[in-house]
Amino acid sequence: MRDVLATSGAPLLGAYVVPEAGDRESAAGAAAAVRAAGADLIVTATSGPEHSRYTSTNQSIDLAAACQKHTGGPALATVTTWSRTVMALQAHLLGGHARGVTRLVCGNGSAPGSGDRAQADGRWAVDAVGLIELLRGLNEGVDRYGLRLDTPTHFDIGVRLRAVPTLTAADRGRIRSRIGAGAHFVVTSPVYTRRALDALLDLVDGAVPVLATVHPLRSLAEARQLRSELPAGCVPDDLVNRLERAGDGAAEEGGRIAVELAACLAESTRGIILSRADRPEFVAGVRAVLPRPVAG
Repeated sequence: MRDVLATSGAPLLGAYVVPEAGDRESAAGAAAAVRAAGADLIVTATSGPEHSRYTSTNQSIDLAAACQKHTGGPALATVTTWSRTVMALQAHLLGGHARGVTRLVCGNGSAPGSGDRAQADGRWAVDAVGLIELLRGLNEGVDRYGLRLDTPTHFDIGVRLRAVPTLTAADRGRIRSRIGAGAHFVVTSPVYTRRALDALLDLVDGAVPVLATVHPLRSLAEARQLRSELPAGCVPDDLVNRLERAGDGAAEEGGRIAVELAACLAESTRGIILSRADRPEFVAGVRAVLPRPVAG
């Protein structure tokens, strides 16, 4: 990821690839389509970023390997610690590294939906800070148990952070601890207004690059649901009102809002990550409004 950032003279554009019913081949095909539409990179997960849901680390790594093979471009695998022992995490990470999956986005994750036995049996053996420290150690040639690796890894360590209008003292402490543990870059939760990103940008203060996630709202009902779930101010009233006025055209209006927001956020971040790769034409629309590299 650091190599991608270093060679880009303009904000990056990425898109999440989330397989339907575990269909890895179709997801890899979607990745190729959005790459052709202008995306610089792919982020893999097994659930969309608009909700904090369970993501299978090993499936995300497998999908990233498939996307890189299919597209020839970089893929970032979402890695979460829910219901994973440190030994299992380390095995997944080293296995992914051997397959060329070296760009990661770390998070705690959350339990899968009700009815999945893993919800009852799962737990956090290590949190996101511990995961970042594990990766940093592997990059230094030492595993979790202090054993030397034959060859140090070269992971690019990203961390998912919430973008909210007001950060509590606890929020600030978590952000500082995750960056201090060794994160190289930040991928935010979905941002629906510039104001929700300002506090995070002020706290990070340029210490690491920040990529902002943008989710095009698909309906008025979705906007209202997210407004009720997220902290106050994350989904502003004027956005909800625009979707309400759009009526049956709410999905199209949600896309227009997302394009406008992406152009705005690109001015203060290192790039935009779109929440879905299922609409290449939308990716192309966002690409068209982002700044272009300045010719040398």
